[in-house]
Amino acid sequence: MAFHQTMVWKEIGLQMQEVKDKCNAIIKHLNLPREDARVLGVVHIRQFCNTLVAVPLQLQHNAENRNNIPVIMRMPGLRRMEDLRSCLGDLNKNSKISFVTMAQFAFENCIGKVLEAIPNEKKLGSFSRSSKRIIDVARLKDAKNKHDLIMVPAWIRNTLHAGGIHEQADKTVVVDGEPFVFQKGQRFECATWSHVLYVFLHCLDVYEEILISKKVKEITFIKTA
Repeated sequence: MAFHQTMVWKEIGLQMQEVKDKCNAIIKHLNLPREDARVLGVVHIRQFCNTLVAVPLQLQHNAENRNNIPVIMRMPGLRRMEDLRSCLGDLNKNSKISFVTMAQFAFENCIGKVLEAIPNEKKLGSFSRSSKRIIDVARLKDAKNKHDLIMVPAWIRNTLHAGGIHEQADKTVVVDGEPFVFQKGQRFECATWSHVLYVFLHCLDVYEEILISKKVKEITFIKTA
C-alpha cells in the first residue's frame, strides 16, 4: 500500500489498525505457544499499538467534538482549553517516542532470543550486527535492503532521543517507494505517526520472513528468559 501522510486522527488510527492486523496475522501464522519468544515479540508490538498509539489518538480524535471536551478535561484535571491542547500535544509526542523505543526494543529482544536458540549462534554486540546475522542465517533474499529496512526504526529512535537531529552518517532507505532520509546534523523529517506506523508495518514483513524461515521454524520452543 502506498504511503499516505495524514494529520487526521481517525486516518492515523486506521494506519495503526493495519499494524495490529499484521501482528495478528503473524501470530496466527506462527502457530506457537503464546509464551514462545517469537510470539511474544509480535504480541508486544500489538500491545504497544493498543496503548501507546491508540490512547493518544483516540483522545485527540474525540477532542475534535466539542461535546467531549469537558469529559476529556476532567480526566487530567484541566480547566483551560490551552492546557488541554498542550496536554494532548505532549501526550502524542511522548507516546510516539515511547512507541518507537518500546516496539524497537521488542524487535531487538526477539532477534536476540532467536539467535541464542539456534545451535552455534549467539546474540552479537549490537542490533545492527545481530539483525544482519539472523537475516543471513534465515537466508532471506535481498538481504542488504531488508537489513537497512529493519534498521530504520532504530535510527528513528536515535533521532527522537537526540531532539529530532540525526547525528550519524547520511543514510537513505526507500520503504516501498517512500524515502526515509537521514542527514548528519539535520532534523529528521520522517517521524510523523504515519511514517512511524508505515515503517513498522513493513518491518513486520521482514520479521515474519525471519520467523517462518526453515532454520528458525526448526526450533520447537524459545524461552523468554
